[in-house]
Amino acid sequence: MKSRTLFIVLSVALLGLVAWAAARDTEARPYLAIQEQYQKDYPHSNFNVEVQQLFPNFAAATQGSSFKVERCISCHVPDIGTIGPEQAAQRLSQDFFKYEPNAKQIASDNNLTGTHPAYITATGGNFPPSISYGHYGATNFTSYTYVIGGKQQPANLPGFLPDFLNPANLTGNTKEGIDAIGCIVCHNGSRLGLDETEAHQNLIINPEYSFTEGAALYYKNCAQCHGGQGEGGVGPPLSNQDRLGFFNEDYYYRCIEYGLTGFEHLGSVMPNWGSVAAGFHYDPTRDKQQPLPAHTLSENDIQILIQFIRHWESYSTLP
Repeated sequence: MKSRTLFIVLSVALLGLVAWAAARDTEARPYLAIQEQYQKDYPHSNFNVEVQQLFPNFAAATQGSSFKVERCISCHVPDIGTIGPEQAAQRLSQDFFKYEPNAKQIASDNNLTGTHPAYITATGGNFPPSISYGHYGATNFTSYTYVIGGKQQPANLPGFLPDFLNPANLTGNTKEGIDAIGCIVCHNGSRLGLDETEAHQNLIINPEYSFTEGAALYYKNCAQCHGGQGEGGVGPPLSNQDRLGFFNEDYYYRCIEYGLTGFEHLGSVMPNWGSVAAGFHYDPTRDKQQPLPAHTLSENDIQILIQFIRHWESYSTLP
């Protein structure tokens, strides 16, 4: 009797959970509006919106906060399988400048060219636009140097494209396109984010620019404490995958901006590269050094550094 009662209770609980999930899903589909606008802008697009819905019978639902998608293209170029990577890359660029209210400023801050690469190829190029694995691949990148103990050290920095995207491993004329790899392996965003905020936070807007500019800043200011490849030393490791997966951009910004003057690093040797945290008072019994003058690095420099650090987030599989 007790077993039967327990079974009934658990069954009711399971049904209730399914009903709750279905109810949430009916109110959590802001991506539908994006896809509907896409269909209006490209009326010849051939894709079924319902395929990307967890409960496709609730097609009228348009409000809420959860994205039930696996990759960025599910919203931004949902018919990529039909139009192919080259046309999709063109639409990504033109739609950004069409719909983003602050597009010009973002483009200026991040050196956006208005051209999005369609492929990853061995040497890169413009016809069609492609990103070079030879230059940005995990097995090859121009070395930087940094100073430890007054001596120059080689950085041997690997590129940000993971080794499983190496075109040399492909056969024939096959090319790795954004239709195959999605967006996350280059833009390195919140891979597991299910709502709009999480899905869009930590995105690297221009991987090539943030990587090269970030590397220059990192090896000038950070490597002597955090290591040539983020492995740590005087400071904690920055390439640790648990840390990269747990902390968001806001946390890293505070760490770099406020350093020893912020509560995260109070009493440490971490310099404040931006400003002094509100309420900080130098205490010689606790603080190992005086704060740096304000704004040794600009806000934009710090943001680029954060994006560079996030390039160490390792993926072993496609999104």
